[in-house]
Amino acid sequence: MKYHFVGDQGISMRGLKEYLRDQGHEVSGSDLKTGGHRAGNVTPDIDVAVRTSAVSPGSPGWVEVEAAKGLGIKVIKRSELLGEITRGKKLVAVSGMHGKTTITALAGLIMIAAGLDPTVLVGEEVPALGGVLRIGKSDWFVAEICEYDRSFLDVAPEILILTNIEEEHLDTYPGGLPEIKSAFIDYIKRVKSEGAIIACADDANIGEVISKSSWQGRLIWYGFGSEKYRSLDAKLALPGRHNLQNALAVIALAELLKIDRKAAEETISQFRGAHRRFELKGEYEGAPVIDDYGHHPTEIGATISALAERYPDKKKTVVFWPHQYKRIKSLLGQFAQAFSGADEVILKPIYFVPGRDERVDVSSDDLASKINEGGGKAMVMSNDDEIIRYLKKRLNEESVLLTIGIPPVYKIADTLLGLK
Repeated sequence: MKYHFVGDQGISMRGLKEYLRDQGHEVSGSDLKTGGHRAGNVTPDIDVAVRTSAVSPGSPGWVEVEAAKGLGIKVIKRSELLGEITRGKKLVAVSGMHGKTTITALAGLIMIAAGLDPTVLVGEEVPALGGVLRIGKSDWFVAEICEYDRSFLDVAPEILILTNIEEEHLDTYPGGLPEIKSAFIDYIKRVKSEGAIIACADDANIGEVISKSSWQGRLIWYGFGSEKYRSLDAKLALPGRHNLQNALAVIALAELLKIDRKAAEETISQFRGAHRRFELKGEYEGAPVIDDYGHHPTEIGATISALAERYPDKKKTVVFWPHQYKRIKSLLGQFAQAFSGADEVILKPIYFVPGRDERVDVSSDDLASKINEGGGKAMVMSNDDEIIRYLKKRLNEESVLLTIGIPPVYKIADTLLGLK
C-alpha cells in the first residue's frame, strides 16, 4: 500500500513512517519544515492519507486532507494508524500528562535486555534505542499513547501505565479537568480485560478515574504512596524526584513481566535520557547548559527542582519559550509558581500554533509580571540574538542555564555553544 503523511516531521509520524517502510509499504509525506503543504502533494495512487492531530481545519496541512477526500482517498489520524498497527499485538501503552517518553524508553530497554524483543515507539530521540523507533520481531509493542485530541481512544492496550492526570491540552478539552477525566475513564475501558493497569499512587486524579471506570482487571500501584513499588536500590543517572517516580513504574512493569528486578535496575541506572529530557548540551564559560522539553507547569517545576538537585550551588538562569495562548492563560498562576526555583527567567513571546490555538488576552509580559510579583526575577526578550548577548554577559562557572519549552528554544543553547 501507499501511505501519505500530512505533517510528517513530527516525532511519532517519523517513527510510523519508518515502521511502514520496514513492513514493505510505500510512504510519502509533507510538512511545513520541508517545503510546505499543497494539494498537489496528494496523488491518485495514494491508498491512505495519515494526518497528525496538529493538522486540523484552519491549519496549512488541511489543504492536503481536502485534496485526499476529493480523490476518494481514505484519511485517518496518526492515532488510528497506530491502533491498526498494534491490533493483535501486546501493546504496553504509556499514558498521562508527564513522564511518557522516559517511561516508554525505559520499559523498552528492560524488555530488550530481557530478550522480549519488543518494537518501541517513543516521542523523542532516544540514543539508547537508536532513535524514535526500534523494531522488534515479537508481538510486544511499547509506545507512548497521548491524550491529545482523545488519540488514546484509538488503541487497546494489553498493559496500561498511567502516570498522572491534570489540566492540559485545553484546546481539545474545553471542559477542563472534568472532561479530561471522563476521557481517561473511556480509555481505561479499552484496556484488554486479561491485561493490567500500572498506576501512579501519588496522583489523586488517577485514583478517581480508575475507581469510576469500574476496572475489574489486574491493578498495580507504584509511586511514593504505594506499598510495594516506592523505592529503588539503584542510583539513577537522571536527577529529580519525577525521574525516580518514572523508574518505579518500570520496576512494577518488570515484575509483571517476570523480569529480574536487579537486571531491570541495572538497565535503569545506565539510562542517560532522551533528547530534550534534561539533556546536557555542553558548557559555556564553565556554566552547564541543559535543554528540556517541559512546557506545562508541573514539568517545568520538576525540571527546575532537578536542576537544583544536580547543581545546588549554581545560579539558575532559565530561558522559556511558551506556546499556546489558551494554556498560558488558563494556568498563568501555576506557570509563575513553577519558576519559583529559578534565579532569573527570560521569556520569549508566546508562540501561536496555527490550527490549534487562538490569540486570547494574555502575553509573556503577564507571566513575567506574575513571576516578579511572587518575588522572582523575569523579563521578556523577543529576539534570540538579544537573549544570547545577555547570556554571554551573565553566564560563568557559578551559573547553570536551562532552555525549556517549545522545541526551537534549544537553538539558543546550540548557538551559544557554537553547535550550529
